[in-house]
Amino acid sequence: MRNRLWRSCTRTAAAITASVVTLAAGGTLTAAGPASAATSSKLRVIKVTNGEFNVILPNPQVGRRAVAASNVTAAHAFSSFQKLTIQSEGFDIDGRIKGTLKSHNFESLWTVYNLPRSSGWKVWALSFKKDSSQSVLKETFHREQLVNLDIDIHFTVKAASLKGVSTLRIGFETVRLELDGVIKDFTVVNPESGGAKDQDGKEIPVEFDPI
Repeated sequence: MRNRLWRSCTRTAAAITASVVTLAAGGTLTAAGPASAATSSKLRVIKVTNGEFNVILPNPQVGRRAVAASNVTAAHAFSSFQKLTIQSEGFDIDGRIKGTLKSHNFESLWTVYNLPRSSGWKVWALSFKKDSSQSVLKETFHREQLVNLDIDIHFTVKAASLKGVSTLRIGFETVRLELDGVIKDFTVVNPESGGAKDQDGKEIPVEFDPI
C-alpha cells in the first residue's frame, strides 16, 4: 500500500533529495548517508533515527476510570530524517526530502478522534489523554499494518537561525503505541509535527511547505 502524503513543485533554490545536498550559492553543506542517483526512477528508502521516547500520560481523571487490564499506552519522540553538517554560516537552507518511508499510517490514528491529517501530534495527544474507553483506538491499533509512504517534502531554515549551528537534524515526531506487548510506530509527516534540532538538541525554526 502506498499513500501519497505530499507533493510540491520543485524550487530553483537548493534541494535535498534523499541524502544529496546542494546550495544555491556560496557556503558549504554536507549530508550524512549515501547519495542517490538523480536519474534513479525508484524512490530511496528513508531510514529515520528515533530520539528518546517520552510517555504521553492520560489525564488524571481518565487514569482513575481506566481500569481495564489492557490499555493502549502512548509515547512520542523526534525522528531524524536528515542529518546535515554545516561548515559555513550566512546562508539559508532550502531543502527537500524525497523517498519512501516504512511506517504505520498516522492518518488512521487521526481518524479515531476525527482530526484532520494536518493536525499536529500534540492535538492528537490531547485527544488521547481524554480517551477513557480506547475502544476505537484499540480496533485501529489491531488493524494497522506497516505501509510504504511516499514522501516529498520541502523545507527552509533561515540563516539567522543557524548561528553557532554545526549539525542540523530535520525530522518529524513519531507516536509509539503499545498494547499487549505489541509496539507500533506512527511517524507523523505533516508541517505541524515537523522540526529541526541542532547538535545540542536545541530546537531550530524550520518552515515546511503546506500540504
